[in-house]
Amino acid sequence: MIVLERYDQLDLDEYHRIVREHEPLELAAGLQRHVEDRRRAMERFLAGGAPAYGVTTGLGYLAARSIAADDRLALQRSIVVGRAVAVGAPLPEEVVRGALLLRLTGFLSGHAGVTPELCRFIADRLNDGWYPLVPASRPGTAGETIALCHLFQTFIGEGEVLVAGDRVPAAAALARLGVAPCELQLKEGLALINGAPLAPALAAELAHRSEQLLEHATLFGALAAALVGAPGRPYSPRIGRLKGDAGQQRVHARLAELSGGEWSDDGPQAPVSLRVLPQVHGAAHDQLDHVLAQLARELRAVTDSPLYLAAEGDEPEGFYPSGNFHSQALSLALDALAIALTQVAALAEKRLHRLLDSRFSGLPEQLSAHPDRGHCGLVALHKAVVGLSAENRLLAAPASVHAGDTSSGQEDFQAFTALAADKLGRLLDNLELALAYELVALRQARELSAAELSPALAAVVGTAASALEPVPCDRSLAPDVERARRLVRSGELNAAARRKAAGRS
Repeated sequence: MIVLERYDQLDLDEYHRIVREHEPLELAAGLQRHVEDRRRAMERFLAGGAPAYGVTTGLGYLAARSIAADDRLALQRSIVVGRAVAVGAPLPEEVVRGALLLRLTGFLSGHAGVTPELCRFIADRLNDGWYPLVPASRPGTAGETIALCHLFQTFIGEGEVLVAGDRVPAAAALARLGVAPCELQLKEGLALINGAPLAPALAAELAHRSEQLLEHATLFGALAAALVGAPGRPYSPRIGRLKGDAGQQRVHARLAELSGGEWSDDGPQAPVSLRVLPQVHGAAHDQLDHVLAQLARELRAVTDSPLYLAAEGDEPEGFYPSGNFHSQALSLALDALAIALTQVAALAEKRLHRLLDSRFSGLPEQLSAHPDRGHCGLVALHKAVVGLSAENRLLAAPASVHAGDTSSGQEDFQAFTALAADKLGRLLDNLELALAYELVALRQARELSAAELSPALAAVVGTAASALEPVPCDRSLAPDVERARRLVRSGELNAAARRKAAGRS
């Protein structure tokens, strides 16, 4: 059980425990009282006749239109259903739960002016495993209004949720739980859709995948270098210290751990693609660290607009329009990470090509067991990866540089974080597949190579060999690639290497 004592207490560990592991959460009584106090202060302010965007006025281009008092509660319901226009496959459960959690923590700051009842409703749905169907669209909205409408309309019994993989009307799902639909109060419909909880929820899952794939890429690079007998001096930790980049030094340390200090010092200088592995992967680690640092801030952020703030200094109490729904920092960070991982995939493609070329590898041409009989060996694996690398270069084009006019010019700038996240997700799929192709080749290279491997790298080959057969003659390799992809996704290869490097069997 995780008890939320403060709105800004979440770190990534607690976030993943709630979102991924479904650990129950509870709201501290003092925090609920704080939300209640801020709600009452906002209600007193509104009772004085002050205008408030989305409460006493319309939204977007209609912000200048005053809403009659009798229509204001109905407006809140209208807000959460009127923009639910997305279509497409559902966002993953972890992303949707993450958005629910971060909307809750933002509300617990008290600055959104919502009721404690709404906060408890969100917490209860997280504990229930509530999974609204939110289409994975990439709309050109200022903020995340379209996606959040799909998410939060389920609270009032509209839209659909996913239950054991089945699409169920939200009203029926609430009834099964014995829960009445949420009765939205003033400002609550607006508060539910006018923030940016989805951007960090998307980024959290992408960062996790990126970290896993980057570790695999370094592992496969180390194995490729060992199998072709590449000199190990470019991987010396001293080289990393002289450069000074934190990510590069991390890769040098990892390579030293994987090799056990058993690199070859003989032979000619290896191709650039083998020598610059610490530099390329290190730069990718630095970009990933930037995403994680921004994500840590986003977990504690308040992104509602307008915010209801108490008086402070010369600034009076009242509603403060905010641009915190504009997740520009995450868009830029995800775009930069996509570029970095495009280079990681490109490096894997070059390694694979060198591995297939006997001039560099010292192994039979195209890793064919019988090149003298005209067998093509594994050459087609590389051609597949070349195609993935070409697509990656398209996906690396930044989403964060675009902007368009919507709402008749009122909403005229977008962060396009969902688009940046979608592109990065597709790029990660390609990187995972490229590494699977490389793994099939590495397993065959080991079959043809007499090179001595460190215990950690030998453990990796042994794990791979349990799922991948040698290729003694030409055959379809597609099933091998699928098995290799499952191995990469499982994390078993990294786990085997780490156990052996740590001296465990």
